[in-house]
Amino acid sequence: METREPEQMSSDSSEEPTGSDEAAGVASSSPEVLDADGAVAADAAMPTLPPRVEPAPTPRLERPPEVEERLVSLDLVDEDDAFQLRPAGDVGRLAMDLARLGQAFPVDVRVRPGTDRYQLVSGFRRVAALRFLHRTAVLARVHAQLSDEDALLVALAGILHAAAPTDEELEGIAARLDQEGRLSAAAADMLDRARAPEDDLAPESVESDEEEIDADELAAALTARMGELNQDLSVLAPVFDALEPGQRAELLQQLRYAAELVAYFDQEES
Repeated sequence: METREPEQMSSDSSEEPTGSDEAAGVASSSPEVLDADGAVAADAAMPTLPPRVEPAPTPRLERPPEVEERLVSLDLVDEDDAFQLRPAGDVGRLAMDLARLGQAFPVDVRVRPGTDRYQLVSGFRRVAALRFLHRTAVLARVHAQLSDEDALLVALAGILHAAAPTDEELEGIAARLDQEGRLSAAAADMLDRARAPEDDLAPESVESDEEEIDADELAAALTARMGELNQDLSVLAPVFDALEPGQRAELLQQLRYAAELVAYFDQEES
């Protein structure tokens, strides 16, 4: 009578867990993952690509520009004299120049909130001349957001740098603004500077023994300096609203003068 069969069965059954343990060890140490059919999964065998590095976005201003130069219908410009600091006077000669040469310099208007209409801030003589000529549009700098104080400074800068008003006119403007409660510190400072003696505002004199300046060298130096100024202006643009009103007005005044020079140079080149 043979009794080896139970021993073989017991020995086989004792070896099975060992084999399964070894298989588990192989499976745990192997990076390959088996699918339901026992084949290596294709996704597990594919190498993982590194994350894609996107280029840095081009820096932009945090807010859109609030001043836009464009043609505005004269029918949408209200007959409002809130910022007309002196009478328009006779605009016949100005109308002749506009008819012959066109409008070289824009006027300043601001948007009336909630409407499609505009309030004239600076350029009353040009608007009067264009209406005298029965024109339908005016070239304007449209201010999307301009406070009353800043609008007054723009109006003052317009008359002070167009044709110099007399002392009597300046005193009348100051008295009117003071009576209306609109004479701010910045506006009073602008009027005081305009009434100051000319010696305080005289440019530096050129001595006769100085060498003449070469125009090409001066243009090259100005180009480099203006490039640096443009970089500074791009940094200042996002915080322009945080500046003091007087500082904003002076900066706008200088920028407008530069814009007028650009228009003049364009005419000369054409």
